[in-house]
Amino acid sequence: MEIVETKVKKSKGISKRLLITLSILIFFIAIISGGIWYWNAHKKAMIKNKMQTTVRKKSDGLYKIKYDSLEMDEIAGDLSISNMNLTYDSTRYMDLVKLGKEPSILLNIHIPEISVVGVQTPRALISNEIVGRKLELKNPVINIIYTSAGNDSTPVVPQKELYAQILGELDLIQADTVLISSAQITTSSWRSKKTTIQIQDVSITLMNVKIDSISNADISRMLFAKDVNITCGKLTWPSADKFYNFSADSLSLSSARKYFFIKSFRLIPILNEDAFVKTLPIQDDRFDLSISNIQLRNLNMQQLFEQNLVADSMLIGDADFKIFCDLGIPHEKKNRVGTYPQQVIEKIPMPFRIGKIIMANGFIEYKEKSKINRESGKVQFYHVYADINNFTNDKKVIALNNVMTLDMSSSFLNKTPFKVNWLFYLLDPKGRFDLKGTVGPIDGKLLNSFAEPMGDISIKKGTINVAEFNLHGNDYNMDGSVKMLYQDLKVTMLKQDRRLNGKHKKPMLSLLANILLINSNPKKDEEPREAKVYLDRDLNHTIFNFSWLTVLKGIRETVGIKQ
Repeated sequence: MEIVETKVKKSKGISKRLLITLSILIFFIAIISGGIWYWNAHKKAMIKNKMQTTVRKKSDGLYKIKYDSLEMDEIAGDLSISNMNLTYDSTRYMDLVKLGKEPSILLNIHIPEISVVGVQTPRALISNEIVGRKLELKNPVINIIYTSAGNDSTPVVPQKELYAQILGELDLIQADTVLISSAQITTSSWRSKKTTIQIQDVSITLMNVKIDSISNADISRMLFAKDVNITCGKLTWPSADKFYNFSADSLSLSSARKYFFIKSFRLIPILNEDAFVKTLPIQDDRFDLSISNIQLRNLNMQQLFEQNLVADSMLIGDADFKIFCDLGIPHEKKNRVGTYPQQVIEKIPMPFRIGKIIMANGFIEYKEKSKINRESGKVQFYHVYADINNFTNDKKVIALNNVMTLDMSSSFLNKTPFKVNWLFYLLDPKGRFDLKGTVGPIDGKLLNSFAEPMGDISIKKGTINVAEFNLHGNDYNMDGSVKMLYQDLKVTMLKQDRRLNGKHKKPMLSLLANILLINSNPKKDEEPREAKVYLDRDLNHTIFNFSWLTVLKGIRETVGIKQ
């Protein structure tokens, strides 16, 4: 009996302990189940509240974030957000203005869809690391507003490493692919509210992205990725003077290939020639520029990220340059010292170094409208091939080699070979340069396409066998030699007759001109004449006008016209 009672008591004790254990287990299951139910019921609100709080805290109350919906699958590690909007608070911005703490840029961002695929959820919870397969932002619309103010209006070096700022409390962020597809980007001014730049159809693909202290030191990475591919459908912006629109189409960049490509680039005048001239208070050139198939090869991506442009070469497929000038407009009395090509590139704020630039096929036209007869003449160069070496403003490179060269060959008037060689001495205090070239042979009558409208002179007879020039210039003067070999030269001087709506020859002046002209060089049984020239620069004129006037002076003296 005692044994039975003892067994019963033990059985009751075990049952009681089991009951307590089961009760505790049920309690914890209830708590866990309740926690899971609460998480599932409220997780979206918790995440949204956390996201909004973090954005406002990190931006000092300047930005707020909203979205329509958020869907999560913790097991698969997927997340999707629809219609996310990041906008600035204008009231808070004005408060920052009063405190003198306003930023240099403001952002408005709308992203219709954000998706994250394949995040390793346990690793994110246990190891404080976010590792996933793919992050995609679809069709974002980004507006960047420049305020032209603030303490960060110029680039500054972050006090902390960039990777540390991105990571925050995390140890690692890693993704196989980060994709931004079909983005539309505009920039505008806070004051004027006008759009300054429009960038259409931008897609960015980052492959093998890894953000931590180790990858931060990996110089083979750009934007923390092993391979960056960026494409842009169209980029447009107006010129500062509002006379032109710039346009670049089909841009692409590959960090793995160290390659940048632009399908076409254009400088498009808004007004036609006559309308352009009517807007000018002083004389100025009108430009029309089109370049296609621009390639930068072996581009240093690390240097590019640090705002330095370094590449082995630039290749240009086709180029079309047109320049128009109306001499009937008063000439601007502006001192142009310091505006030679080598002096202009020295002033470009972004350091750059391109070993070689090659233009395969170009067309150059200079069109001038005469002040006197109001007719236009054209000087044209076809099939232009140009080779520029040592194109740089890097002072370290210039210290080793201070000569930038331009070699150009073309077909003058599409009739005869023309070759020119420029030597520009970089960082020379006096703007030193050397120029030499050759043109010919050509029938003199072919020059009437510009000689008659631009010079009121008609070449009736003559052959130019060759013209050569070898000149040395600086900011203030040019000297050298000009030699033109020709034969049987005869000209007619012209005058404008408005009553008869045309030009007619000046008989007496034509007779005098042909008497003064030396009709051949060399003359029979004589050595060829070579003109030694010296010319002081009109400081209002460009290097091209200065060079042309010096060559023209040598030609005039060769044919016997001293003044």
